[in-house]
Amino acid sequence: MNHRFKKKAYIFLYHILEFSRNFKIFINAIYVANLLAWGQFLYVLSGIASAVILIMEFGFYYPVSWINTISSIVNIIINFLLIYEISAFLFTSSKFWEYFKTHLVEFSIIVLVLLQKFFKDELLIYLAPEKAGLLFLSITQAFFLFSNLSHLIRNTKFYDVKKFSPSTIFVGSFAFIILFGSVLLHLPKALTKSIPTIDILFTAVSATCVTGLATINISDSFTFTGQVILILLMQAGGLGIMTLASFFGIFLTGKTSVTDKLLMKDLLSEQSLGEVKYLLLRIAIFSFVIEGIGSIFMYYSIPDTIARSNFDRIFLAIFHSVSSFCNAGFSLFPNGYATIEIFQSKLFLSISMILITLGGIGFPLLSQTYKKILNPGNPKIRYSVSAKLVLITSALLFGLGSISFLLIEQNQSLKGMSFVDQIFHSMFYSVTLRTAGFNSIDMSYLSESIIFFSLLFMWIGASPTSTGGGIKTTTFSIAILNIWINFRGKTNVEFGKRTISRNSISRASATILLSFFVIFASLFLLTFSENGNFLDLAFEIVSAYGTVGLSRGLTESLSLFGKIVIMVVMFVGRVGVFNLALVMIKEEDVSNYQYPEEEVVVT
Repeated sequence: MNHRFKKKAYIFLYHILEFSRNFKIFINAIYVANLLAWGQFLYVLSGIASAVILIMEFGFYYPVSWINTISSIVNIIINFLLIYEISAFLFTSSKFWEYFKTHLVEFSIIVLVLLQKFFKDELLIYLAPEKAGLLFLSITQAFFLFSNLSHLIRNTKFYDVKKFSPSTIFVGSFAFIILFGSVLLHLPKALTKSIPTIDILFTAVSATCVTGLATINISDSFTFTGQVILILLMQAGGLGIMTLASFFGIFLTGKTSVTDKLLMKDLLSEQSLGEVKYLLLRIAIFSFVIEGIGSIFMYYSIPDTIARSNFDRIFLAIFHSVSSFCNAGFSLFPNGYATIEIFQSKLFLSISMILITLGGIGFPLLSQTYKKILNPGNPKIRYSVSAKLVLITSALLFGLGSISFLLIEQNQSLKGMSFVDQIFHSMFYSVTLRTAGFNSIDMSYLSESIIFFSLLFMWIGASPTSTGGGIKTTTFSIAILNIWINFRGKTNVEFGKRTISRNSISRASATILLSFFVIFASLFLLTFSENGNFLDLAFEIVSAYGTVGLSRGLTESLSLFGKIVIMVVMFVGRVGVFNLALVMIKEEDVSNYQYPEEEVVVT
């Protein structure tokens, strides 16, 4: 009897489960046939409305009478967002856990919005009603846009490697950031006063190309909103929009296509296709972690006389941490790092130096160092030739720059300091000179000898796949090695028990020659439009090309034509003159034949 009862119970349970599955299939069919298309349409409309409200809130001043209407629209959008996302989970055609794993962002958004709704009254106790309303508006809009971003990246492709080369994608992404950033910086709430369009565009180019040259004082020309936009431009320019887009594509979807990997493999100069995903993750994680740690240390090192409030201290720390790591050179202090309180804070300057160095040595070197730390003693984990060249060249340039500045400026700009301070500021100048652009000493006090000597360091710049510009340390080191082997009568350029490819040598030679052409052509143009000293003009051009940002006071007095020239030079210096040449010149098909070889007299 008991056995017969269990059998009937199992049969009943089976029918219940079967009915549930069939009912779910039926409901899913109704949802897909009748509701999904309308839901997607309303989702797009909600996204547009959300973007418009966000731009209005942070970009424009509007009547107070609009607040209630906007709040009502926001509530409608958020409620629809919840219904849409929850429906997507309930009526998914795939298995629930598979859908859950690839839609963690949407699930997180649902949870956070629900928590916000449930604890809204409790939060109002700690915040003024008008501030709470703005906070909730910002949070909900951020959630909604984040959700839109996940859907956009998951369901669309922004590029096709069959149509566009990696160089075209790279150069085009920077041009897009600059134009978009210029539009954002034109918003009324981003400006404290009326600023000419050319100066806003110049600032956007300088921030995106992580240079730091400015025709205006950014600390009193831009509001908090404008300064936040500058942070975003520096971050996007330092890491590269394609790197960020690919990272968020992996983060939001948990996977990436082979096409995406092939594109990023070329952009990152990575040899292994399988390593691209992990290198992208490391680049983003390293950047955000390093900037976060740098912000914490900077927070405690900013003098009390500089920060008016705790919020100011936090924002200054974040701004200068991002600016340092991205080698951007922008500062919100009255006289930059030459401000007396910052000049005397060795801790703050030391943190900035470390961040500049970490951002300028390149992400492949950081990634390989991370691997060696995790696998000590593993012979299979080694530094690549590029990483070794970066380490050696960077160390030599740092030492040479520090010693040269100390010896030349000891009785000039360093006069009156203690010997320890002289060494410290010589080291800081050597670090910032290569691509960062912060100055702890007024540039007008420097002698012409060190200014002329500095041209070499600014021209070399940072390392490849880093946040800096210039011809890059590896290009310079390969050129030196090539000269050395010619002196010795050898045919192959060898380093670290490896032979450097002829393609790398040819590219290094072409990059150097093209950089000279850009610098000399730009300098020639400036001699017609500007009245500055020739050495100051040369310093301005090389500083722009190396995305350094140091200036002898010429930037603010540039003519309209001069500003355009410097903007072009900054852009070329950041994206790379060789990449730009590849975009402008159509690549020819590889020929299957070769003409007879003949020597040409070159001496």
